[in-house]
Amino acid sequence: MKYIAIAVAGLTLAACQPTTRTTIITPAATCDAAPYQQWVGKDSATLVNINTPDNMRVIRPDTAVTMDHDPSRLNVETNQRGVITAVRCG
Repeated sequence: MKYIAIAVAGLTLAACQPTTRTTIITPAATCDAAPYQQWVGKDSATLVNINTPDNMRVIRPDTAVTMDHDPSRLNVETNQRGVITAVRCG
């Protein structure tokens, strides 16, 4: 019985010890949409023949897209005719 009391006391004291936790938050990589603004007004079919970012999506009208914000993703928005109307990060 004495050993159980000592074990319980030891565990109780151990539970009260402060713990240190270091959390490092690194900023998310962001895309740079500025160089791609020249695409606005052009047909989205031209994107097939040029070097595009790996993390890019083309958003057409009535296209279902996820609502998550990814600062490293380049979004290219088009109108019904396939003309690029906006290029932005997210």
